[in-house]
Amino acid sequence: MEITKINRSEKKIKLENLKNYLLISLSVFLPISIYLTDLIIIILFAIWILNGRIMKKLKIIMNNPILRSCILFFLYFLLSHFWGGESIFNQTTQKQLLILLLPVLWTLNFDKKYYDLVKYGFILGLLCNVILSFFTVIFPKNLLFKRGHYEDVNFAHGFLDHFDYSIFLCFGLLVILSLINSRNFKYFLIIILIFIITLINSYGRIGIVSFYIFFPICVYLFTKGKTRILTLTSFVFISIICFKVFKPFQSRINQTIENVQLIKSPLTLEEKIELDALYLSQKNSETKEFYIEKILSDKSWVDYIDKKKPEYETSIGKRYSYIKNVYELSKETPLYGFGANQFQKIYSRKFDDSRTKHPHNNYLFVLIELGLAGLFFLLLIFFYQILDFFKNEKKEFLKLTFPLFFIFIMFLDNYFLNHNTLVFFCLFSFIIFSKKS
Repeated sequence: MEITKINRSEKKIKLENLKNYLLISLSVFLPISIYLTDLIIIILFAIWILNGRIMKKLKIIMNNPILRSCILFFLYFLLSHFWGGESIFNQTTQKQLLILLLPVLWTLNFDKKYYDLVKYGFILGLLCNVILSFFTVIFPKNLLFKRGHYEDVNFAHGFLDHFDYSIFLCFGLLVILSLINSRNFKYFLIIILIFIITLINSYGRIGIVSFYIFFPICVYLFTKGKTRILTLTSFVFISIICFKVFKPFQSRINQTIENVQLIKSPLTLEEKIELDALYLSQKNSETKEFYIEKILSDKSWVDYIDKKKPEYETSIGKRYSYIKNVYELSKETPLYGFGANQFQKIYSRKFDDSRTKHPHNNYLFVLIELGLAGLFFLLLIFFYQILDFFKNEKKEFLKLTFPLFFIFIMFLDNYFLNHNTLVFFCLFSFIIFSKKS
């Protein structure tokens, strides 16, 4: 009997240690590998079930406003399949299912000494990305090269696509600010400088914009004295140097300005003809003037070019057109939406565009699929997170920065549905807002 109790106790200790190590591993591999991240999540879910006490865990979840809001949003998302006429087993459900990771992490009772280690683990994972980024700049298209967007452009590629990588780098800098003190300031300042240089050469425009909004505000509000002055001075100095020296950073800024100007002042027919003629001359041996003359002699060709709208073919232009189109669509079912996993079908049917899977804006996506009710449930999660900051006497700046950061980036892409960033949301919501006792 005694031996059986000892064996059970030993197994329990091993299981407790395993879940603590898995938590740290999740933070390290989140910015590196989707496959390893998914494997860790599956094991954590299995441990959650094997630990038992399901009713007690459910009671904790329903008594916590942040967790309860996540569950309400997910249940409403599932319910919307009924009026959408869609099977519940689809790709959107697979992605949104990851929101359940937050209540699972919250009720697994990790040792509190591992909470801060998660932040260091995340920074370590980003440092691995940074090393690969510098290696890729020197040796483009190596064995670890991440294929996808902008394959042929030489910039700081990491293990992930540029839109997730830049978001992680940006928030990694904010995490470092939360850990910085007089003892580690010199070391962290070096990492901050390295992260900034990598971020602004990562080609991830959303991460770069977020960085230039949140980093200086956080430095000013949550640091003091020499730390504040040195960090802000370094921030300005490094930014100026990087703009002068690094072409990817220059390119992204210039592209953004050109995209906005093109929307404000669309090309005339003559300019569009000249642009097409220039493109053809670069691909063939004839001159630009030759193709201009050839286009003008063919009325159907001129009419075809006249119908082109290059201002909506750029990254910024597409987002602008999505806002206009989604506004028109939302009038049809404003309260409940068209149902989950319906955006691409509805958008394609209305605007003859089968390529658009989502509008690169989480709020617009939710508005079409789940309506204003879905938007309410989504924003309720962040409302309770921000409320938690104001309710506590100890003002931890990540409690305010994290939800505001996520609210902002969701204006620019589908980050509450995207795999990497939804896992990121769950992990840091748990670390920042859960009770450590």
